[in-house]
Amino acid sequence: MSRKLIFWILASFVLLGLMLWGISLLWESNADGLSGHGWLAYILGGVMTLGLSIGLFLLTFHSARHGYDDMERPEDTTEQNVEYRQ
Repeated sequence: MSRKLIFWILASFVLLGLMLWGISLLWESNADGLSGHGWLAYILGGVMTLGLSIGLFLLTFHSARHGYDDMERPEDTTEQNVEYRQ
């Protein structure tokens, strides 16, 4: 993985942590607080959502870069288009 990708992944986790901290301050001011199981579910939900979104974006970019999204259409194989590609 490149350093740029690692930076963006770490930055997204830092942003997730800041959002979780900010929302927890709001919850604590309005209610009795969360139990340990509530915190675990809260943190796992955020981490899993972030991980799923990062994974899907990486798969999308990987697929586009390696040609898995390219469609072979009959009109692309005509003699004129083959000469144009070369």
